[in-house]
Amino acid sequence: MSISERLHKRPLRRPVDAQTLDRLRSEYHKRRNGLGVASELIDHPGDPHRLTIKSRWASLDVRFHNQMMIVDAQLSLAARLLATDHNRRRVVRFIDDLADELDL
Repeated sequence: MSISERLHKRPLRRPVDAQTLDRLRSEYHKRRNGLGVASELIDHPGDPHRLTIKSRWASLDVRFHNQMMIVDAQLSLAARLLATDHNRRRVVRFIDDLADELDL
């Protein structure tokens, strides 16, 4: 059983295209140790403006839609009980830093 939670929503500075998504994937792979947990990046072929960062306890769904970046978390019950505000801010900062690097 997982619980959905909106972690972050912010306007984009510019549209997201295929090249930007490729650069985003590359930056994720360079920095993924900054999350503090083992994770993988999953593409969604049917929805190219959606990426999922998946770990054992949580999945972060990052969508670029209508000039917005939206980050939703799917947390296991255990993760929900253990997640702190500090950890939530850390994840949001990680994703914001990636977006800022690409001027999104």
